[in-house]
Amino acid sequence: MSSEITNKFILDATAGFRGMWFNKKHPNTIYFDCRQEVDPDIIGNYCHLKQFPDESFNLIVFDPMYRPGTNGATGFLKSYGAPLNPETWQSEFRKAYKEFMRVLKPRGILIFKWSTYRICLKTVLACFPDKPLFGQRTTGHQQKKHSKTYWFCFMKLAEGKK
Repeated sequence: MSSEITNKFILDATAGFRGMWFNKKHPNTIYFDCRQEVDPDIIGNYCHLKQFPDESFNLIVFDPMYRPGTNGATGFLKSYGAPLNPETWQSEFRKAYKEFMRVLKPRGILIFKWSTYRICLKTVLACFPDKPLFGQRTTGHQQKKHSKTYWFCFMKLAEGKK
């Protein structure tokens, strides 16, 4: 990795078009995505972070696609990414979490954002071996009754301290 990349301590593992960022070119962040068209710093899959050594980051943001299916990449899907594979997404989330914990520094933070558009929160959280420290449901008049967005904070703690 170049020194420009190694000096960064935040990883956006599913950067996309950086919709949640106030500063879409934050100088301490590596924007990582599997799609070249969104202009990531590094192209790759969040399940396989072999580009990064152990304990590389203080903060990781994980905002994965929340729709399963095989729809074409138009409209929403074009801007947000390919839908989750209904057969493999749970095992992919488990792999991703393991990789995130590997590349997080001790006491590093993982922020996880999820919309319950098609997959309930309980099913998604069951993919992670640890419980979040805390979380928050986003509310507002634009949210549909059947879909809610949640934000969760996980921390890499020493074994037995979870």
